[in-house]
Amino acid sequence: MGLLWAAIVWPTLSSDIPVSFSPLGLVEHLTTICGKMLLVLLLVGLAALDAEHLWLPDFITLSGVVAGIAVTLERRAPLVSLGRFSTSYVSLLLYMALAIVSAAGLILSIHWLYWLIRRREGIGLGDAKLMAMLAAWLGLPGALLAFVIGVLLGALFAAGLMLNPRARSESGDVATLKLPLGTFLCIGGIVSTLWGSPIIASYLDWAGFN
Repeated sequence: MGLLWAAIVWPTLSSDIPVSFSPLGLVEHLTTICGKMLLVLLLVGLAALDAEHLWLPDFITLSGVVAGIAVTLERRAPLVSLGRFSTSYVSLLLYMALAIVSAAGLILSIHWLYWLIRRREGIGLGDAKLMAMLAAWLGLPGALLAFVIGVLLGALFAAGLMLNPRARSESGDVATLKLPLGTFLCIGGIVSTLWGSPIIASYLDWAGFN
């Protein structure tokens, strides 16, 4: 936590504050820093809980959604954004609602598709609430970046288990082994919180959208 919080605060301490920095801008700046620190704290706790107990408590994820909406409204933009949003609270609330529903719906779609194919639960509903929390803080692009990073990390971890003879002998059928997807999503969320905006901007430049 100390290293992650230092990674959040250090760029601010190492940069010069403009002379024209207004009190309102200072409040927004502090809200951004404190918001990132709180989000990272939540994600580290959730990552540890899911890794150890395969458990993403509702009282953390759902309260995290509320806190994320509050910080986003205070900043007038998610923590991961490429530009200023509309100053209208109604427009921002509509965007946040769409982002939260879309992020949670992505996990729910996979959940129900897996159920239809295998007739058993593949992804827990806690992961959908975690994605909703990420969308509330990071916006839809930031949450999708966290999802992509989390899925890639989970796939690499699963591949490592399948290639490890000792892991295969201890767990039996590796294909049915439960993995903490929430932990990998939390790691993706931390990466997105710290470097999401430049990563997305670089991808858009590479893809020719800018």
